[in-house]
Amino acid sequence: MKQQSAEKASLIADQIREKAEQAARLVRDNTPDSVLDNAAHAVTQVWDGATRAGQYAADKTPDPLLEKASQAATAARGNRTPLLVAGAVIIALVLVRRSRARRR
Repeated sequence: MKQQSAEKASLIADQIREKAEQAARLVRDNTPDSVLDNAAHAVTQVWDGATRAGQYAADKTPDPLLEKASQAATAARGNRTPLLVAGAVIIALVLVRRSRARRR
């Protein structure tokens, strides 16, 4: 039963990944190059700002809190597959609820 659930979750995750890739390709193909260039520039600016903010937060955060965050990140990396499966299941449930709500 556990294996079947994992297989179904993996199948759902693959389907969601494929749909997301198709949507991304469709958007990319239908978007003018100037818009893509502006978006890439905006992404770079946001990334740089987030990096600076993250570094500032890390500099101001007390060491015990940083250690706890590091432990949590290590635990998340160690349990990546169950976390991804749970995330895929949650996304699938949200999509099903939204589609049912639209039919009403």
